[in-house]
Amino acid sequence: MGKKTGTFYAVSVGPGDPELLTRQAVRTLERCAVIAAPQTASGHMLALDIARAVVDLRGKKILPLAFSMSTDAGTREACWRAATDAVEAALDAGDDVSLYATAYYILDLIRADGYVAVMLPGVTSICAVAARLGRSLTRMEEPVHILPGSADLADALRLPGTKVLMKSGRAIREAVDAIAQAGLLDRAALVADCGLPTEQVCEDLRQLPEQLSYFATILVR
Repeated sequence: MGKKTGTFYAVSVGPGDPELLTRQAVRTLERCAVIAAPQTASGHMLALDIARAVVDLRGKKILPLAFSMSTDAGTREACWRAATDAVEAALDAGDDVSLYATAYYILDLIRADGYVAVMLPGVTSICAVAARLGRSLTRMEEPVHILPGSADLADALRLPGTKVLMKSGRAIREAVDAIAQAGLLDRAALVADCGLPTEQVCEDLRQLPEQLSYFATILVR
């Protein structure tokens, strides 16, 4: 018989509000012996903080994982491999491991190494932002386009239907300038850190706050 290994669960904790965790996510987090979560260089573990608000994590092993945002592919891949190795060590011990949605960076590596990996869906930040703004994402027969905020927006903003610009924080000024040049400022609004205590809502991008989180999403209808 082969040795028993645990199962890897990629669990979405939603856009930030702990009340938006699904019942499936809560049950899985309660069942897993090991909770892995991304950790910033400063030691912050946002996903863990969100989960801890609704799940009793006492007695569970917490496994911090570093995910580099470097533009160097080799650096990023080395971080993914190190995170994969840490998770697989827990799986080899027979523990079920749960991880925040950043899991997609290492999901294929874990599966390629022969482990069982299960993805659990959650409430998306896109839906949460639209709800916070009180706007529908689309209407009948209108498309929705999801784009990184750092993308070349000149052509993208000409697309029909709704444009959602994700994680615009680092390129927020450039994104707003592109929206202005396209004549769409009156049809755009922004939410940063949606559902978190640090949430910011900007209905008029002409009055953009000086400081914005990296997790800023712009909706253009």
